[in-house]
Amino acid sequence: MKASDSSELRDLALRLVSQTLTASDPAPVVRNCIKWISNGIEVCGRGFSARNIAVIAIGKAAPRLIDGALESVEATRALAVIPRGWVRPKSSNVEVIESTHPLPSSLSIKAAEEIIELSRTLSKGDLALILISGGGSALVELPKPPLTIDDLVELNRLMLNSGMSISEINTVRKHVSMVKGGQLAQYFIKRGIRVIGLYVSDVPGDDPSLIASGPTVPDKSSFSDAVGFLKARGIWGNLPGRVKVFLEDGVRGVIPETPKRLRVMNKVILTNVDVLKSLRVRLSELGIRSIILTSRLEGEAREVGKALASIALDSLRRGLLIKRGVVLAGGEPTVTVRGNGKGGRTMELAAAFAKSVSKEGPVALLALATDGIDGNTNAAGAYADYTTESRAMGISLSIDDALIRNDTYTLFKSLNDVIITGPTGTQVNTVVAMLINTKITH
Repeated sequence: MKASDSSELRDLALRLVSQTLTASDPAPVVRNCIKWISNGIEVCGRGFSARNIAVIAIGKAAPRLIDGALESVEATRALAVIPRGWVRPKSSNVEVIESTHPLPSSLSIKAAEEIIELSRTLSKGDLALILISGGGSALVELPKPPLTIDDLVELNRLMLNSGMSISEINTVRKHVSMVKGGQLAQYFIKRGIRVIGLYVSDVPGDDPSLIASGPTVPDKSSFSDAVGFLKARGIWGNLPGRVKVFLEDGVRGVIPETPKRLRVMNKVILTNVDVLKSLRVRLSELGIRSIILTSRLEGEAREVGKALASIALDSLRRGLLIKRGVVLAGGEPTVTVRGNGKGGRTMELAAAFAKSVSKEGPVALLALATDGIDGNTNAAGAYADYTTESRAMGISLSIDDALIRNDTYTLFKSLNDVIITGPTGTQVNTVVAMLINTKITH
């Protein structure tokens, strides 16, 4: 192995960071989806006539979504709900509400109430264009009585630390809320206001009913599903008593289910696989062969990292997927938190990958959270390769110890291998690029 191998792999990986963020930007996508027509707007090929149009953006991609939409729409009202300290919309006529993430708070209730109040300013025949992206589940919340925001904070904290998948978490969230699982759309529909939901996906499989808990999408899940997930993950017994009673009442039919049918146009306009396809094009321009493995990575991040390492090594040694080039993947692995360190899913994945490929030859991995925030850190992700473990040992650090303590941020920061982008104003989940014996050729 030559020392230059690691340097060339790293150079290519870092070049892919900016391309990934460019491909993740929803502003041009929504701008191209919406067009003015003589008496209203056309949305993704479907025409709507309307006197007044309200544009509401919710989630981590809200700033870029609403900026893109307002380049095509003359809105009567424009409202964006974003995380505190997040990228803000550039458009000056947008009302901005800052809320909290990943846990809801009283600010989340305020955001929900502001959107509901906005619905009351519109009339029959008007149009609500609701732009939804990841993070919206926490940013906009209204607990179903008698539940309180404190009940929902504790519920969410337990779920987020349990290793539950995003589909499982959002199934539960929909059944304790008055705005999730299609219920936000109902406030508009009951007033005769037509609703369009455009979604940027941050969930494996791109089911809009799971993105930000699907506030405009009919919900096919049930109270029984929610209870089953909580029990299967072993956290049912730790839930606040009021939450358990509420969910049990829902299973018995005492509390109405989420809406199963709605007259709403919903469309997913940007996904993780769209980003992977864009990266494949860019790599081809650089003279590098690449393939897309999947956009649906799920499971414990460290186990996903090991699995990806086995693919990388079989490619390197046997050419089973690709002898020389880049394997692209995406999705949403999870982390079961047992330690008290700093880190997140992309860094845990990268650390486990590094451990498995240590000293095996010129393979590397870039793992990037497209929102720019991985776990409880200021990093977007990490770079790892076949030299990571030996370099860590050289400064008295251990990958195993970092994983045990959920302290992978300290590991990669010490190696100067964290990727820091700052908040990006978008969210299309995690992107992974495995680099196998390759370099930039032109």
